[in-house]
Amino acid sequence: MALAPAFGVFRQIAQIALLAVALSGATLQQLSFDDMVNQSTAIVRATIGSGSGRQHGALVYTHHRLTVLESWKGAAGASLDVVVPGGQVGRLQQSVAGAPVLTPGSELVLFLWTSRSGLTHVIGLSQGVFQLERNTGGTLTLNRAPVTATLVAPNGRLVHDDGMTMPMSEFRTRVSSALARSR
Repeated sequence: MALAPAFGVFRQIAQIALLAVALSGATLQQLSFDDMVNQSTAIVRATIGSGSGRQHGALVYTHHRLTVLESWKGAAGASLDVVVPGGQVGRLQQSVAGAPVLTPGSELVLFLWTSRSGLTHVIGLSQGVFQLERNTGGTLTLNRAPVTATLVAPNGRLVHDDGMTMPMSEFRTRVSSALARSR
């Protein structure tokens, strides 16, 4: 009789180990800028709040509260709750290849997607996160670091990502152009 509870714990540990292996080997589909604009439900410039881990089924997500400073798409209010796969709940810790790290206090431009369950995610994981920097001339520039997870093109071929940099003025033009084409 004592074997049944022990087997249940063993099975749970095995399921978590398999999930961790599956998550650490994530493969992402490469998204173009237009893909991100069209597939997102919101595009915002926001300040990142502190994060807290919560479990949703077998997965752990880090929830961040964002203060929205500017919105280009979607009906974003003054704040949003965004989830990033991976994090820690108690002693359970999960990490996901390609998941962005949202640093509290940082100001970012994010491409977001809200699922049917109501959770709002960063689209394409780290592909949808742009750092904001002001150069010495005062021009605001968006920078996305290269994606380090495995990326595949829509045809299934492996691709390399070099990141992306553009002035804020070009970003605004490209977002509005992509939105106009999709109507």
